[in-house]
Amino acid sequence: MTPLALLAALFLFSPAAQAPAATGGTAEARAAYDAGIAAIRAGDNAKAASQFRKAIDIDPQFVDAHDEFINATEMAAYAYDPAKRAGNDAAQKQAEKDLQALYAGWAKAHPDHAVYEWALSRLAGKDWDTAERHLQRAIEISASFARPYEDLALIAELRGDNARRMDLLKKAADLNPTDPSYFFYYASAMKTTDPEASRRLLQEVATKFPNTERGAQGLYWAAYETPAVDAKIAIYERLKKEFPPEKFSWSESGMSDLFDVLIGTDPKAAAALASEMLGRVSAKSEQKSWTDLAAYAAAMRESAALRAAGDAKAAVQRLEGVKPPRSYMDQEPVALARAAALEAAGDPAAAYNGLAEIAAKAPTDALLAALTRLGNALQKSPEAVDGDLWKLREAAAKPAPAFTLPDYPDRKNVSLADYRGHVVLVNFWYPSCGPCRGEFPTMQRVLDKYRDRGFTILSLNVLPGEQAFVMPYLTKNGFTFRPLETDEKWAEATYGARGFPTNVLVDGEGRIVFKPGIIRSPREQRTFELQIEALLAHAQKR
Repeated sequence: MTPLALLAALFLFSPAAQAPAATGGTAEARAAYDAGIAAIRAGDNAKAASQFRKAIDIDPQFVDAHDEFINATEMAAYAYDPAKRAGNDAAQKQAEKDLQALYAGWAKAHPDHAVYEWALSRLAGKDWDTAERHLQRAIEISASFARPYEDLALIAELRGDNARRMDLLKKAADLNPTDPSYFFYYASAMKTTDPEASRRLLQEVATKFPNTERGAQGLYWAAYETPAVDAKIAIYERLKKEFPPEKFSWSESGMSDLFDVLIGTDPKAAAALASEMLGRVSAKSEQKSWTDLAAYAAAMRESAALRAAGDAKAAVQRLEGVKPPRSYMDQEPVALARAAALEAAGDPAAAYNGLAEIAAKAPTDALLAALTRLGNALQKSPEAVDGDLWKLREAAAKPAPAFTLPDYPDRKNVSLADYRGHVVLVNFWYPSCGPCRGEFPTMQRVLDKYRDRGFTILSLNVLPGEQAFVMPYLTKNGFTFRPLETDEKWAEATYGARGFPTNVLVDGEGRIVFKPGIIRSPREQRTFELQIEALLAHAQKR
């Protein structure tokens, strides 16, 4: 049976009436739900939708079953083809319409069931006004239903109303104190007003809810957001101890991040971690990932040992072709290790050139310090070192496509050319994009630091349908970026922005010199600052 035929068949049935309070599922319903999750992992979305529907039939108030039923039905209709890297958009849209009709029928038949109104809000997508009406209706039906408060908190966040957002999240957590998700989201949201309190509460999630994925997630983000290396490592170690990484996906992800920290501070400990993880994880993808990380750690450790033993040439050879196996990982440790081996082997010029290639794109304080020291050994002044970096940057720089776009709220035309002579971050985002909002506090800190020296941020909203949120969200959160209006089609066609956020850093001459990734962590912030400093300093010399 095709996904759409399956969905059509489901219209023939209506869940049996039960008490209107939302539930976490009866034992029988949970069994069907778990079967649905297993089907998703096996890649069978149609079967998953059928199992989630079975769970709903058993327990109509099972909120998570409704959530997954909607997801699986839409994904089954979309039928993503990896070879084509695309799916059936028309079928997915039809499935959404069919789901809306299904839930509207259920809501009409059972007006005392708040979960159906909540599901209709979920199916409203980015029609936030419609979603809000359904959420408010769900609360009118059952004021003790926690999920609508959580979803209304997102709408409050988009409107820049952080006080209401926090009140709603606290309400959801209080209404359902046994569900770790609500307390986790409350703790996570706290970082917008009190980052230190947020880190403390995220660790408390793990204390209150041991042996849960949310507990592991709380420690993961607490560690990620902690700037001090020793404190960060301690949180990751707690994560590994209390939430076995072979059981909790957020813990396994945390161990990857811990490895990334250790490889630059204690390669022996990084190697030991990789070896331990290989003995704990069983999924093929995780086995491959940790095999690659173990090989990376072994190369780093063995190269250092060879260099310490006086065999610098062998140390260089051991690092040939070695790089971090994941693109997001820190490039600095292997770059410094390779440079140290080359210098010890009597080839400081090769060491210098290797560091320069990396520092030209993604500078760090350690890379620049090592480069300056090697430059001095090669009789290069700091000015000459900077000149070498700029030769590499200018060779890769490309003209930033010109644009003139309306601003918010006045729709005054603003051109990139208006900022000639300034360093400009062109940031593509939209209000309901979580990663976009996640990097804004970091971006604002950087803007505050460099604005008076000629740095500015142009934030281009790519979803015109969310333009009502742009100014409230920016102004009420104190983000002083210059907001402009565009759309996804223009962003992709003009700047190649296919995912969001996308950032490009333009120098005073109108050239794209750097392409920062997401700017959120302390390490990412510092590299971003060094890129800006390089552009500002270069402009003063011209």
